[in-house]
Amino acid sequence: MTDLHLVIPRTEPGDWHGRLDVLEALEAAGWTGDADMPLSILRHPSGAVWAVLNDSDESGLDCPNGAVIEFPRHTPAVVIVAACLAAAADHGNEER
Repeated sequence: MTDLHLVIPRTEPGDWHGRLDVLEALEAAGWTGDADMPLSILRHPSGAVWAVLNDSDESGLDCPNGAVIEFPRHTPAVVIVAACLAAAADHGNEER
């Protein structure tokens, strides 16, 4: 397995990029855009699903184990990406 190195550039205050930062990082990690909403919903083969929930950039993660995590709009991209990668990597390890 190769290491994944993500570079998430900091934006200037007032810049609006939606959650494009998270989307690009997850796509680099093997997540794919949903057929109907490729810029708002990403899926991982493990069953994890991350989605932008509204125009305020709040987002959520449905984990393969059934847990649901909601991220307020000011949650740093690195936190969301880390949670998504952990949820996808932990698939199948729930019984440990």
